[in-house]
Amino acid sequence: MRFCPKDGTLMVPYKKDSVTVLKCPKCGYEVKLTEKARDAYRQRAEVSEEKKRGIMIAEEKRMEYDQEEMEELRRQLLENLQESERETD
Repeated sequence: MRFCPKDGTLMVPYKKDSVTVLKCPKCGYEVKLTEKARDAYRQRAEVSEEKKRGIMIAEEKRMEYDQEEMEELRRQLLENLQESERETD
């Protein structure tokens, strides 16, 4: 990891033309990434298709509550809020 010498922000790899550079997302400072350092920034983890599908399925599921469950959740939320207000007083 490398930090920007101007403002201390973490620099991120960025493709500029055909060269990879480290760029500060805050101020735009750039420095050419050396061959040795480039290997440290490469993505090393791979996600299998099976795991990708599992993630997509999990994102598609939505929590559905009936009216009674919603009322119970609201009641619990209000109780928690009131209790936290009493603790801060």
